[in-house]
Amino acid sequence: MVRQLTRETMDLPAYQVERRQRILDAAKNLLRANEYESIQIRDVASEANVALGTLYRYFSSKEHLYANVVYDWSVPFGSADEAVPDSLSTTERVAQRLRQALAAFQKRPNFYQTILMLRTSSDPDVRELMQQLVLLLEEPLRADFSTLSPDEAADITAMVWAILMDMVGRLLAGNQTLEDANRVLVRFVKMIGLRLDQVEAGAL
Repeated sequence: MVRQLTRETMDLPAYQVERRQRILDAAKNLLRANEYESIQIRDVASEANVALGTLYRYFSSKEHLYANVVYDWSVPFGSADEAVPDSLSTTERVAQRLRQALAAFQKRPNFYQTILMLRTSSDPDVRELMQQLVLLLEEPLRADFSTLSPDEAADITAMVWAILMDMVGRLLAGNQTLEDANRVLVRFVKMIGLRLDQVEAGAL
C-alpha cells in the first residue's frame, strides 16, 4: 500500500507516487544491509529499476532521499495506539513504546545512525523533513502526557527521546546490554510517573 507521507507527494499522480515509493523501498532495503556512507545513489536507482535521472526527479540528493527513507520507516511508530493496549496505565504505555523503539533501533542500527547524521544536515528540505519526523515520533508521547500542561508535556517528551537515543547509542556501541538499557528506561519512566501522580493528586 502506498502512503502519502509528506507534502512532496500531495500533487503527484498515482503512478508517480507508486514509483516514488518503489525508490524509497529500494533505498530502505539497501540501508538494512549497508551503512549510509557506503550506499551510492546509483545503487538505489539500480535496486529500484529506475534511471538515475528519474530518481533525481523525486529526490534532490542522497540526503533528501534518505530523510524520506527514515521518515517512511518511522511512520508505524507515529501511531498513538500502535500495538499498545488501552488497558495499560500511562507509564506502562510509555515504557512499552520505548521498548519497541529500542528494539527497532537495535535491529536496524543503520537507521539510527542515519537519523543522527541527517538531523545536522544544512539542506533546508532535509531539515524540514527531520523536524516533521521529530513531531511524528513525539506525538504518541505527548498524547500519553495529556494530563500535564502542553509545555510540560513537550519538555518531558523531549527528555524521554533524549534518554532513548542515548541508550540506543550506548547499546550499539557495546557499552551496555539491552537489559541495562531497558532498566534505565523503566527507571526514568517511573520518575515521570511520580510527576503524573502529583498532577492527578492536584499538586503543582
